[in-house]
Amino acid sequence: MPTELGLGSDHADENRIIAQCLAGDRKAYTLLVERYKELVHDLVYRMIGDAARAEDIAQDAFVKGYLSLRDFRGESRFSTWVCRIAINRCRDLLRRARREVLMPDGPDGEPPLSESVDEGETPAAALERREREEVLHRALARLPLKYREAVVLRHIEGMEFREVGSLLGIAAGAAKVRTFRGREMLRRLLEREGFRDDAI
Repeated sequence: MPTELGLGSDHADENRIIAQCLAGDRKAYTLLVERYKELVHDLVYRMIGDAARAEDIAQDAFVKGYLSLRDFRGESRFSTWVCRIAINRCRDLLRRARREVLMPDGPDGEPPLSESVDEGETPAAALERREREEVLHRALARLPLKYREAVVLRHIEGMEFREVGSLLGIAAGAAKVRTFRGREMLRRLLEREGFRDDAI
């Protein structure tokens, strides 16, 4: 999965784009949206397990990011900042729903954007992959929210512990502990389904 470290984007270039946005160039913001939309959508989908709502929340996060851009201090990458907005939106949704589980259901039964089928994949391989994904989503949905967040950010989005900590508002060491505990919970859940935790 793409992360802010894997996009190869230049930090100075990102700051230049933000400066253009603040100067009134609305079109410049679309460059940031295009650069990070897959990252944000994938993160949200893994958090709530609902592809349609994930798209709405991701769009909402970018809108809020644009409206709050003057509050962006540049102490972190823009991607970290907008992901934090998205995570807060996920938390709000889960609180309003009064539950921590939203079962995965891509639009019209199709996989979400971040899980599109490889054109070279055989039907049998596609079916097996889809089964693994569904088992993983069910297991993630059963994790307490704070552990789900840490596992998704570290093991699915591939972020460093300092990034995980920054997004969750905790120290890197605490992020490491939370991720380890969440991974252990996830491993046990996957084993009950007959899968190893390398299903991630």
